[in-house]
Amino acid sequence: MPRTAPHLVFVIDDDARLRDDLVDYLLSEGYEAMGFASYEQFLPVSHRLQPDLILLDLGLPGLDGMDVCPLLRQRWPQVGLVMLTSRSGVEQQQAGLQAGADAYLSKTATLALVEATVSSVLRRLQPAPPASPLAAWPINEALLQLSTPQGQATVLTFNEFRLVQAVLQAQGQSVPRETLLALTGKPDNPTNRRNLDAVISRIRAKVRASTGADLPLRASYANGYAFTTDPA
Repeated sequence: MPRTAPHLVFVIDDDARLRDDLVDYLLSEGYEAMGFASYEQFLPVSHRLQPDLILLDLGLPGLDGMDVCPLLRQRWPQVGLVMLTSRSGVEQQQAGLQAGADAYLSKTATLALVEATVSSVLRRLQPAPPASPLAAWPINEALLQLSTPQGQATVLTFNEFRLVQAVLQAQGQSVPRETLLALTGKPDNPTNRRNLDAVISRIRAKVRASTGADLPLRASYANGYAFTTDPA
């Protein structure tokens, strides 16, 4: 499902001016944002809300940010963590990344750069859309081959391949019979429609005979044919 709510970002930084600037800028860029002066101040809210990303200062009062980072990572493995600190040494950056941070920024970074980093981390952390099961049936145009998810190939005739290719490229949508007939250079009439159905049946039988797999090429009597894993 597409995301409808804004991303929630927590800013944990004891520098009140910077914290307020970050919160205000993120709000202006369409995020939900909340600021906290310390990890201890943040804890009560963390029991009620889960952020999508945390901007974390290293030099915090109380528990230091370098110690806070692994605690946050352990509690919320999928939450983005961006360290924002005045400690700009290479060793500090390495330590921060090893502690679980997704990115490391200097406090001299512009607000625009911070927001761009936040956006980049959130984009990388978004779960990839599930791969379509149809993508598991690759085709090889040069060899006129259709392969099963297990890699077993069936060689098709030129017209058979064009029909399968057209339906595959529709990505699950039905392709009208008249469109498929046009690919083979035949007019749309009842006789040719019956012949088309016979060709599709032959393709399915050919794939089953050579690979043992059931080709998910389904008839939609109102619209034509679709490549789908739904039952016929």
